[in-house]
Amino acid sequence: MTKQLQYKNMTCSLSPAEKLANHDMSFGIYINGEFAGRTIYGGIQDWERFFSSEEEKDAFMHFADIEAHKEEARLKFAYEFNRPVEEADKLNIPYNTIIDIMDCRWAIPSEIMLAVLPASSEYLQ
Repeated sequence: MTKQLQYKNMTCSLSPAEKLANHDMSFGIYINGEFAGRTIYGGIQDWERFFSSEEEKDAFMHFADIEAHKEEARLKFAYEFNRPVEEADKLNIPYNTIIDIMDCRWAIPSEIMLAVLPASSEYLQ
């Protein structure tokens, strides 16, 4: 599953580079349709083709890493609960329990889960 993103004036996408596992997943980074590198292993090679400075590349990588973590959380949530994260409230499970499950089984930090779970305070107990 490829996640399409917009970063400043670039169209980019993230695509899982490995199967689901209970560790951080690597995502392929594509900028304007061209493979640029990976989120974990190696970063962006030949970054000068895409960015005018190393600082600009580093800012993009920070963005890509956060978005990859959120996409990883969405994928693992769907696998764990057999539904998209957007339907988390239909599980009738408190978000704190969901967050604990995702942390223990899939190593997804609570900050990332809170960023992808629908905003519904009634499920935060």
